[in-house]
Amino acid sequence: MNKFKAFLAVSAAAALALTGVTASDAATKKTLTVGMIADVNSFDTTASEYGNRNLYYQTVYDGLLQATPDGGLKPMLATKWSYNAAQTVLTLDLRSDVKFTDGTKLDAAAVVKSLTLFSKGKSPDASNLSSMKSAVAKGAQVVITLKASDPAFLNYLARNAGLISSAKSVGTAAAKTTPVGSGPYTLNKLKTKFGSTYTFVKNANYWNKAAQKFDTVVLKYIQDPTALNNALKAKQIDAGNLASNDSITELMAAGLKFETNTLDWVGLSFVDRSGNLNSAIKDVKVRQAINFAIDRKALLKAIGSGYGTTTTQVFAPKSAGYNASLNNTYTYNPTKAKALLAEAGYANGVTISMPSFTFFLGDAPFALIADQLKASGITVKWTEAAPATFFNDLLAPKYPAYLMFLEQSPNDWQAINFLMSKAAVWNPEHFSDAASEALIEKIRTSTAAARPALLKQLNKYIVDQAWFAPFYVKQGTVAHNSDVTFKMQAGNAMPYLSSFAPTK
Repeated sequence: MNKFKAFLAVSAAAALALTGVTASDAATKKTLTVGMIADVNSFDTTASEYGNRNLYYQTVYDGLLQATPDGGLKPMLATKWSYNAAQTVLTLDLRSDVKFTDGTKLDAAAVVKSLTLFSKGKSPDASNLSSMKSAVAKGAQVVITLKASDPAFLNYLARNAGLISSAKSVGTAAAKTTPVGSGPYTLNKLKTKFGSTYTFVKNANYWNKAAQKFDTVVLKYIQDPTALNNALKAKQIDAGNLASNDSITELMAAGLKFETNTLDWVGLSFVDRSGNLNSAIKDVKVRQAINFAIDRKALLKAIGSGYGTTTTQVFAPKSAGYNASLNNTYTYNPTKAKALLAEAGYANGVTISMPSFTFFLGDAPFALIADQLKASGITVKWTEAAPATFFNDLLAPKYPAYLMFLEQSPNDWQAINFLMSKAAVWNPEHFSDAASEALIEKIRTSTAAARPALLKQLNKYIVDQAWFAPFYVKQGTVAHNSDVTFKMQAGNAMPYLSSFAPTK
């Protein structure tokens, strides 16, 4: 060590000694800064959304259960839980040592209020509690009665449906910008600029000190993918979810590290299967034609930079309903696509309206999809979406079909509730038919042994009826620097806060 470096080392040690902080202590006092590709619409749990927004909520709120990175469940606010024999009554035992940041006690009544208001709230995931008939406080327990057994209900309690807010705050107008939870951090509004940067500091009275791995958590909303990449390279943020994998090589050269999962399928969601929007999407032959008109390998290479696997099914590869042979259902065949259009009465071609969102993906993906479909006689009429209302417009629904990256849950029942059932979030026309509903009901009520075969039947029906046109399963990539570690979360685009830690 030269004299100058030695001087700096001695000076740093002296400064730490004067403040009463050891070098070891200083090493543990870190700020976690994460780039977020989605802004928080509201801090109120009744309007919450996970996916790319989970960290906004996990800083300030606790959940009833905690999901481990591999999708398992651990106690959190609920120390234990049990079902009755029919799996329709769930009893949760609650911690007794938790307070909200407004000083009120987290008790069974507060839990009941949060659950009830979430089920009636504005969250796009409110339907996750659609099977809940009632929630009742009984001493230190909450007893939840379901309308019918729900194989995914516990998983939902480990997501935003199980976030618990102060009874005085939940569902109020103030909760939108002033969250009152019992989580490991609190929102520092003096160092927060809504729509840009959100700063959270340690909750001094938090019941689980071991979970507070950072002194401060900063979440920076960075909509532009190039700006996010630049922030990663400049170490302005510790981690960020990549909108596109085409920047991996560039970021790798800059010394960034990567954690990956295969979460989302990329493709077209056919919303207007019921015909409420008076589009040609109602016709199964038109939907099948679009599937045959897609060159999935070319789209994976051009849009996904080759990071992923082509598919024609929305069930996750590791799920019980997955069937690899279904991926051969729609091979690239423009001639077949044209024949199906003619059978549907569109021998001269058909026009489909869909939204583009070039503000996020650029122009190229939409131009490529349009070119592929045009070769089969399918014209796409793109309408550029407004960033502020994009998701609301999709779920209204405003468009008969759209390009989207949608979750492939490892839990089959979650996948059904997310995409396929009448109440599914991403089935905004609430479309169903007798065959799909009968299969879904059989799956819900079946034994564990019988369920996989029924799930595979449903999967084949959905593929044959072309409810969707999946292109490929996308590799989800979160880039990070060497200062932090984490594990990707099964079933979610972003890691959970509980997984982040300073590098030792």
